[in-house]
Amino acid sequence: MEILDKIKSQLNALKNNPKQMMIAISAVIALTVFAYLNFALKPQIVNIISVRSKLGKAATGLKSAKIDIAKIGEMRRAVDSYNNKITEHEKALPSEDKIPALLESLSEKAKNAEMRIVGIVPMAVKEIDGTSRVYRKIPINITAKAGYHELGHFLSSIENSDRFIKVTNIQIRGDKSSPRMHNVDLTVVAYVMQGSK
Repeated sequence: MEILDKIKSQLNALKNNPKQMMIAISAVIALTVFAYLNFALKPQIVNIISVRSKLGKAATGLKSAKIDIAKIGEMRRAVDSYNNKITEHEKALPSEDKIPALLESLSEKAKNAEMRIVGIVPMAVKEIDGTSRVYRKIPINITAKAGYHELGHFLSSIENSDRFIKVTNIQIRGDKSSPRMHNVDLTVVAYVMQGSK
């Protein structure tokens, strides 16, 4: 009770002294404004600054994402182009397990050139000098019956092949029983991927 009585007496004293009353009201207003600024407004300002920073980062990320989305078609075309190049290179430099298909292709080229294959024999795979090489040589001996024109057509089709192939040795011997047809022995070297099975 004593405290309440003290407060009442101080309030009465303030009523009698308008100058002290103004100072007290100003102090209460200043404390209220200070409390409002520190406990209500300051956290809101900090929160707004944080949200604006996050919005800025999100806007930058969104802009970057839109640029990436715009490039998706271009990236897909680039991937398709690289996949096509890989396919072309795999055809040109097949793995060793594709040798039967290569022999079939050589046989088909000979047939198209109207050349008769007597024998087609792949030889042992030759290692290429140097460890950095990614391919190996496979010599293929072909024995055939053909005229010069047919042999030229066959060699032209090998030269225009999409595979890496070269002819390294050609021997042509006449055949007395058929003057227009000759005995042909040639070696075709095919290249295959190193380490393939």
